[in-house]
Amino acid sequence: MVGIIKQAKRYLRAARVNLTHPSVLKERQYIFVLSHMRSYSTLLTHILGSHPQISGYSEPRKGRGSYRTNLDLLKLRTLINYHGNYKSDCSFFLDKLLHEEADISDSILRRRTAHVIFFVREPAATLRSIVAMHRKYVQEGSPRGASAIPPTAEDAFVYYQGRLRSLVDTAERLHRFSHPALVIRADELINTAPLLLRRIESFLQLRTTLQECYSVFEHTGAWDYGDTSEFIRKGTIERNRPDHSEIIVSPQLLHEAHLVFDRCMGVLQGFFPAANLIPSVR
Repeated sequence: MVGIIKQAKRYLRAARVNLTHPSVLKERQYIFVLSHMRSYSTLLTHILGSHPQISGYSEPRKGRGSYRTNLDLLKLRTLINYHGNYKSDCSFFLDKLLHEEADISDSILRRRTAHVIFFVREPAATLRSIVAMHRKYVQEGSPRGASAIPPTAEDAFVYYQGRLRSLVDTAERLHRFSHPALVIRADELINTAPLLLRRIESFLQLRTTLQECYSVFEHTGAWDYGDTSEFIRKGTIERNRPDHSEIIVSPQLLHEAHLVFDRCMGVLQGFFPAANLIPSVR
């Protein structure tokens, strides 16, 4: 009975939210950024979410399960409306998926309205950054604690390996459906942003350009909404970042992590070659 009451309250709250903008009930297109922790995914989604055709900038469905049916897509639209970045004339709703509990069903992946971006960062910086984030959460006191973040390089590797395997599984399913996807090495966003943003514009067929400068939203930098560092609050790409070299990753672990990364990128780029995505001439 308690569960039924809680569910009824959630539906009523959602109904009230959507009454503020009834157009949110209209079906649109979707962008799913499939990635992992500490990949610059928060930076990417802020740049995307600042575009006039795209609504969303964080992980609105974090901890709320997978995308299975139309109801899950409606929940996404409702949560983006609730979080305050809904644009009534947008073309896309955006979410990023970084964890194993968030999967996308075949029925969603088959849709031509679903656009998948694989966003993968090389392992050495990723593992160190994950451990650094755990330490930051412990020191500053996350409202939910640091238990969900791997505390050691070994634990970070287990998460990273599992996540990249999941990306490969999703890529295989997309390829089976003859569905295109965009594959990005995360460091491109820092090192070659102009070229990368042109590729994304071409992939999504956006009407106007993506900008390196982005909006700072209500929950930008807040606990449980992605990156909590001072960099994300700057509203532009920060290229001078710490390398967390004080965190030691053993050569053997790093070797294994690079093997996982190379296999993943080999499969992704084999299925979805970048050569097929030619930036538009503007």
